[in-house]
Amino acid sequence: MKNLLKYFIILLFTGNLWGQTSQFNWPLDSPRTITGNYGELRPNHFHAGLDFSTGGRVNKAVFAAADGFVSRVKVSAGGYGNNLYITHPNGKVSVYAHLNSFYGELAAFVKKMQYKKESFEIDEYLSPEQFPVNKRKLIGLSGNSGSSTAPHLHFEIRDEKSEVPLNPLKYYLVQDNQHPVLERVAFYNLADTSSPKFLQSLKIKNIGNHQYQVIKDSVVLTQGILGLAFSGYDKSYVNGNHNNIYSAKVYFDNMLIHAHKLEEISFDDSRFVNEFSELAEKHKFQKCFVPTLYPPGIYERRPTKGRILLSDTNFHTLKLVVMDEFNNETSLTFTFKTRKLNYYAKPSINSDVYVDCTEDLMISKKKLQIFIPAHTFYYSTGLIFENTLETSGKIIILPRESNLKSTCIIGFEVPNKYKKVKDKLLLNSGSYHIPPIVKRDSVFYSVKNLGSFLIEVDTVNPKIKTKIPLAKLKSLKTAKHLDFSISDNLSGIYKYRLTINNKWVLAEYDAKSHKLVYLFDEQTPRGKLIIHLEVEDRVGNKEVLKFESVR
Repeated sequence: MKNLLKYFIILLFTGNLWGQTSQFNWPLDSPRTITGNYGELRPNHFHAGLDFSTGGRVNKAVFAAADGFVSRVKVSAGGYGNNLYITHPNGKVSVYAHLNSFYGELAAFVKKMQYKKESFEIDEYLSPEQFPVNKRKLIGLSGNSGSSTAPHLHFEIRDEKSEVPLNPLKYYLVQDNQHPVLERVAFYNLADTSSPKFLQSLKIKNIGNHQYQVIKDSVVLTQGILGLAFSGYDKSYVNGNHNNIYSAKVYFDNMLIHAHKLEEISFDDSRFVNEFSELAEKHKFQKCFVPTLYPPGIYERRPTKGRILLSDTNFHTLKLVVMDEFNNETSLTFTFKTRKLNYYAKPSINSDVYVDCTEDLMISKKKLQIFIPAHTFYYSTGLIFENTLETSGKIIILPRESNLKSTCIIGFEVPNKYKKVKDKLLLNSGSYHIPPIVKRDSVFYSVKNLGSFLIEVDTVNPKIKTKIPLAKLKSLKTAKHLDFSISDNLSGIYKYRLTINNKWVLAEYDAKSHKLVYLFDEQTPRGKLIIHLEVEDRVGNKEVLKFESVR
């Protein structure tokens, strides 16, 4: 804090005080093309920033969006890859992710820290005096590092104190006169308080002037406690990408019953996207009703939380209004009714245990131990267990469709036939493998979803391959780099170490492509080389490649 104050005082007396403006500079020189917007509905997370196009190319110059100082620099094989953070005096932090490289003194600093810690992956927090920057200072080159699937710049603006990502379009003057496009509207049955049930979607048509109507002459339902949802997209220019819709309001008989906007979503709440949206009938729907537990900053408080509570069988009017960040508005209005009135249903009496979503719960049933922290579920619900570990190696926890905000812990005593390999006993969730936490004769797993789990034994070493045959690597006199491919069949790569003549060297790892590359530099020795690569997976299986060469 003392260093930060000192830095601001220095700037004040040197006439370089940061301008008190809310607008940030565009971080690229290329055309202002947004290919992904804030709050986009991604797998298991809301998109936390903007994706700027780099024309499908890497090594585009990236500039500081405003005056400040580099406060953090991070390198990882997945996630944001090469990324840096700039703290600004207005209490905001700008983030630049998936870079191909850092620039100048910062690049030299990163490499120095990697060699000091003998690790490709680093996460360094910096003081204000180390790397001050001015607006438009070159800070790096764009790339495709980390979990990026194509070259682009991922850009964020965060609140410095809370670290919550904010919608960057609040800070940019972008010309956008494109109205959101609606594709479908859908109803949910909300009578079951433990889980909303998708009922049906309705086809709609554009009738001009950014207004839509339902194609059916009349909408007649058989439920009386309902929720509305919609699918659609927004574009920032005529031929632009289909981006997410920023905000929505629902009016029931001219009364506002629901309003949400995607403006401030913390990383802790990012998995809420699984409850906020649903893929149904090949459309991604945004739900316009609120679960029992929900994150702050998305919803406007309304008495019924978006629930449509019908008390008669007459026709009623629904109006949906969606809007982008620049107040371009689109609406849909239609009438509907129900043939049947119903009441809230009680939780299922067939469940093995009832989970109150506001309280911690420890469950010991059917030789399973399950710990569910408070606020893990968005609704209170009943759970059903099935344990067939001894016979088929399976655990089933239902309902599968329940979405979790955070992880819960599943534990059990290791079956006799697995006790000799208990430290290599993975839990297969269907989409990923979870390594065990071993405590005596029991294992515990941190899971992010419910459903069917299968235990699998991982005793297979990782694989190491060279890009060219080993026989051709006996001489490296004309080579500029060494290329490897490292992979693992189940638990995944945990760590690796490359040495030349018993000294650690910096090999850059890209997890998505399994590529491990060592670029020869001033520290690469000449003469006889003993090259040693060791790779370890997440349950301790190791593979070693060792060979000699000459440079």
